[in-house]
Amino acid sequence: MARPWALLGAVLVLGTPITAGAQTASDVFARQTVAVTDRVHLIYKPAVTDPPFEGNVVVIEQSKGLVVVDAGGSPVSGRNVVAQIRRLSKKPVRWLIYTHYHGDHNLGAGALRAAWPKLRILSTAATRANMTGPAMDYVKTYAKSYGDMAAYAATQARDEHLPQSLRDGWARTAAAGPGMVAGYADMSVYPADQTFTDHVSLPDRTAPVEVMFLGRGNTDGDAVVWAPKQRVLASGDLVVAPIPYAAHTYPGEWIATLKRLEAIDFAYLVPGHGPVETDRAYVDKVIAALERVRAQVGPLARADVPLDEVRKRIDLKPLRHDFTGDDPWLGFLFGAVFAGDLVSNAYKEARGEAVIQGKG
Repeated sequence: MARPWALLGAVLVLGTPITAGAQTASDVFARQTVAVTDRVHLIYKPAVTDPPFEGNVVVIEQSKGLVVVDAGGSPVSGRNVVAQIRRLSKKPVRWLIYTHYHGDHNLGAGALRAAWPKLRILSTAATRANMTGPAMDYVKTYAKSYGDMAAYAATQARDEHLPQSLRDGWARTAAAGPGMVAGYADMSVYPADQTFTDHVSLPDRTAPVEVMFLGRGNTDGDAVVWAPKQRVLASGDLVVAPIPYAAHTYPGEWIATLKRLEAIDFAYLVPGHGPVETDRAYVDKVIAALERVRAQVGPLARADVPLDEVRKRIDLKPLRHDFTGDDPWLGFLFGAVFAGDLVSNAYKEARGEAVIQGKG
């Protein structure tokens, strides 16, 4: 997710006191680790549906070093990732692979480079182009954006007209605000040292790694990382659970890319956010959702119905229920990070208009 709170609408309420129980940066960017297989570990942020929305980190242990997939979304998150890696192994990190350019997956890279100066950063060429262009300009104002968001969250948490689950979600967001503002200060972007367009192999006797571009989907440069001996596939944000992210996506191509992903013989799928999947059911669910939105939006877009009118005419209630179970907080996130952008991108797609990374 490139700019999480830009996706949640304009949060312009300033100067509102943050709720009690404010958390520090160490609190909100804390990480935990779980084994996926004997040579693959997942480093993750608990409470995946509460901000900050931090991407998963995967560690693959090769014979002479480690391959790390993504790096956390802030300097403090990166330091926490380093600490978790050092608990796992004394081997050096030799490769850091970016699945895509969104900052919640790479703005912690400075900590890894400081810890292991010889590591090489690898990404698709498109991801590097985005990380060296205007798509990353939001980093300069990231801390302020989160400060504004936290102030807005505090007002929402006190709104007695909202369902309690939604108020609770906003209260957690407000409490995390100070820690997020501190954690998102003075960030730097670390583009890849080496790029590829289709495929790169990182050979190893015990845990070979294949890095592949299967097609556009969540971004124009999504990479997936495949450990064939362990049968572990890291998808980046092509797959996010429990609610997908859809900013600047390519709905039709995303479907095709997910079908190629499903053809890989994985036993474990590590999404960009969320817990490990052990079958293809959730990926099928995402594909079905993309198909249903495109089927509703496409004919209206091609008939020159304005986008605002399209949003009124289509029915996304069944999809909202499928992904949220009618939980108000999850329902809010469904609209904010998935449905709203997906409709816009499907509209552009149907009209032959370009989706530009980092742009609204």
